[in-house]
Amino acid sequence: MVGWREELRRIIEASLAGEGDLILIGVGNPLRGDDGVGVEIARILMQYLRNERVKVLIVEDRVDLIPRIIEDVNSRIILIFDAADFGGRPGEVRIMSPDEASGKTISTHDMPLSLMLRVAEKDAPAYVLGIQVETLEFGRGISPAVKAAADEVASLLLNLLAGL
Repeated sequence: MVGWREELRRIIEASLAGEGDLILIGVGNPLRGDDGVGVEIARILMQYLRNERVKVLIVEDRVDLIPRIIEDVNSRIILIFDAADFGGRPGEVRIMSPDEASGKTISTHDMPLSLMLRVAEKDAPAYVLGIQVETLEFGRGISPAVKAAADEVASLLLNLLAGL
């Protein structure tokens, strides 16, 4: 079985092989504990990543904005960061298709990510990088295990994209 690190490496390498941009989207509600993990990863990437072929976006819990935000972007691959509940241990990372992630992502968004990508009419491959939550308690920060996973994901992405 291929681990998430190898899968992420494969996704990034595929995005660099062709035309178009790599679209990275942070989803979640930072006011609800671990639900903010997708936004946290995107914020880290926005702070350190400088690459014209990589677009980092934060939509928080407004996934309904995804079609409008990416409509004019020539996307090669779309990678969405979100909190998830797939029965794993807190901080566990899984990379899923948007259809597979449906019902597993637990952000406060009501619209399935797969539907938003279909509405956007993008043919680019799309993936959801989900991180298993520990708490969704309002007003709490991201739990230590989930924060460590977010930092590891961001660090790996920064390393993979550094040579561009």
